[in-house]
Amino acid sequence: MRRHIRHAIAVAAAATTLTGGLLVSTGTQAEAATAAPAASRYADDFNGDGYHDLAIGSPSATVNVPGPDGTTTALAGAGYVTVSYGGKNGAQKTGLKALSQNSPGVPGDPRQGGRFGRVLATGDFNADGYADLAVGGRDQVSLVWGSRDGLKGGTEVADPLHRPGFGSVLKAGDFTGDGKTDLVVGYSTSLRLFKGPFKADGSPASTRKVDTGRTYPVYGDDAQDRIAVGRVNKGSIDDLVVLGEERMRGRVLLGGASGLRLTPATIRGGNSVAIADFDKDGYGDVAVGDAESTLDTERAAGVVRVNYGGSNGVDENRRMRMFTEDTPGVPGGVQQADRFGFSVAAADLNRDGYADLVVGAPGERKPTCEHCYISGGGLYTLKGSSKGVTGTGAAFYAYNAPGLPRPTGTYRIPTQLKTTDLNNDKQPEITIPVRATTPEVWSVGTKGGKVAGSSPTRVVKPPVDSQVVDGTDFGVLAR
Repeated sequence: MRRHIRHAIAVAAAATTLTGGLLVSTGTQAEAATAAPAASRYADDFNGDGYHDLAIGSPSATVNVPGPDGTTTALAGAGYVTVSYGGKNGAQKTGLKALSQNSPGVPGDPRQGGRFGRVLATGDFNADGYADLAVGGRDQVSLVWGSRDGLKGGTEVADPLHRPGFGSVLKAGDFTGDGKTDLVVGYSTSLRLFKGPFKADGSPASTRKVDTGRTYPVYGDDAQDRIAVGRVNKGSIDDLVVLGEERMRGRVLLGGASGLRLTPATIRGGNSVAIADFDKDGYGDVAVGDAESTLDTERAAGVVRVNYGGSNGVDENRRMRMFTEDTPGVPGGVQQADRFGFSVAAADLNRDGYADLVVGAPGERKPTCEHCYISGGGLYTLKGSSKGVTGTGAAFYAYNAPGLPRPTGTYRIPTQLKTTDLNNDKQPEITIPVRATTPEVWSVGTKGGKVAGSSPTRVVKPPVDSQVVDGTDFGVLAR
């Protein structure tokens, strides 16, 4: 009998227990090992082979639907998802399959502008021991079931409120502490908790409103990046951080038997957020990227603010730390439109027990770049330490750094970041969707805290499938 996945959040992509017993979010959800680590099963292991898998959405893709008379109807923006399965060599590069709502067993019907795959979340939603995939589209949520053969079959989740924006956000976690995976679902301006496990017909055990203290806009494709799951207060239950748009202050919600509880803690808003234990004190810290922040006169230069966790959500006795491209130790310098903090993620890159911070800057350009205005972007790594995140030893990796691929035509990185150990070597890879003439996803290797270089990068391209025609946004990640 396979052990059920118990939802937890890991600082490295593998399930790694940190000092203090805290498992924290880096975008990878994993089972807390209660026996040998090799027995762990992950909340993104769709086929149960013991490797993390990488779900990718392409919501703007056209889906070709054959008709009974032999004609084909092209539904622009119907969207699809695919999976790059993990293995000993890392991310699967070939043989990917497109799963649209025109695929056998996938719930719902494809529709023009349906944007199936606009948001993704992973977890064992039906408690059968295999990870499943929650897929959001335009006013719809689908569950695609995991199995020994990978994703196979599924069901639609009914909207109990019949309000606009259903499925604008999907976040998975055990928010009630019963060992079952729950799903937080966004509407246009509110969140609702769908308590697991889900039945075969898509109905949850129950639903309840999530009190965020005020109306937070959760529409738009960027809403998924402004909410993070993790363990903030040393508990064994998942918590939630919700950011406001622009300068609206965000809130910390702590999980418990009755669901998510609003705390008095507030944090500065932004456009991306990650939870991780940067100082190894057992509390999850909250890193917020605010890519549109103006520094002096440099518009959209960007900033990352780190709020240190405490028993009530944020440690009020510790000052929030702010990092920019002018922070001592951080390479480069503040410039207009660098958008430092557009995406943030975390993982223990150098395996010293401290989570490290990964920061995307899609507008950053190397001064010696010959094509600064047609290709660009890069990512920074900032180390964790006993005092938290530090600029000391920080590194920058441009779009054309040694060891990174060279797509044909123009391209820019990164607009999203995710850390996942797809080959089980206990060294996380950084997953980067690349906006290029032909979009692709990079799984960038790390070693000893360094990115690329001596560690290989595996390039995942869209599946070759006559039923779909890719759009420009192949690369939506489950996060």
